Amino acid sequence: MEFLSLDEIAVLENEIQQEQRALFNNRAVITKTKSNQWLFFNDCIGLLFNPNYKSKYFSEPATKLAQLKFEIENKLKNFYLKPGRKIEYVFKLIHKKELKNIFFEVNESYPSVNGYSVLIRKVVNTNSLTNGLTKRDIKDYIERIIAEAVDIEFEAYRTIPQIISDDLLNNWYCLNGPAKREILHIINRHIERGWVINNFMNPSTKRILDIKVKDIKNRELYVSTIEYWYLRWWDTKKSVYTFPYRETTRQRYILRKVDGIWKIYEVIMPAPRTSVPHRRKYASI
Repeated sequence: MEFLSLDEIAVLENEIQQEQRALFNNRAVITKTKSNQWLFFNDCIGLLFNPNYKSKYFSEPATKLAQLKFEIENKLKNFYLKPGRKIEYVFKLIHKKELKNIFFEVNESYPSVNGYSVLIRKVVNTNSLTNGLTKRDIKDYIERIIAEAVDIEFEAYRTIPQIISDDLLNNWYCLNGPAKREILHIINRHIERGWVINNFMNPSTKRILDIKVKDIKNRELYVSTIEYWYLRWWDTKKSVYTFPYRETTRQRYILRKVDGIWKIYEVIMPAPRTSVPHRRKYASI
């Protein structure tokens, strides 16, 4: 649902490479295009379009590549979370073992450089009105809102101890809605505790396993999801991992129209089965 398949990447090759060039020409993100991390990242993208692409990183030690991935991830995260030029495609570098969580099964044919692959997501402008769209179009539009809102929520936690830009949250969440307030509450609580999930080699991840748009009304609609969240909080004060949050849950999103744009007002989910620190906990309506 989120990332392009190899066939889709091949069809969109020219557009993707144009976005790649724009990224590498952006000195706010990449100051030294010939540095190790960006040469490695460039090779991972190059392999998507050319299976015979030669890279010196096929023989580099795993520990070195893990560090390069960490540096790339931080740079891209900060770039994508800041307002600026319209972005058509988002790039994400992952370890190949994570592919089974994204494409539901391990795809041995997906290109990787020494175990690392680049995923690409086409950005849909969800902040647009739905006038003139079919019911199927609207469902696709709503599913994209939920997917990107989940991305923003996860990145909000990864940004700790910094607080994510309020404008970014407002793109997907109602200004004073309980969903946004709960995310900010968790952020502030974990800042006080000194808990983060952006420490080196942190395994935290999330995935939407299923999504269904239920009732669509004029001013409110409902979406049901099944989501997997794994948040392994690192206590920076004690330099140890605290109890992890690992849950697969059924959630219900309530969206409301704000100036003609659908935004998330509230998220309802059952209490976690485990007694670990809660990612978020809502009472029933």
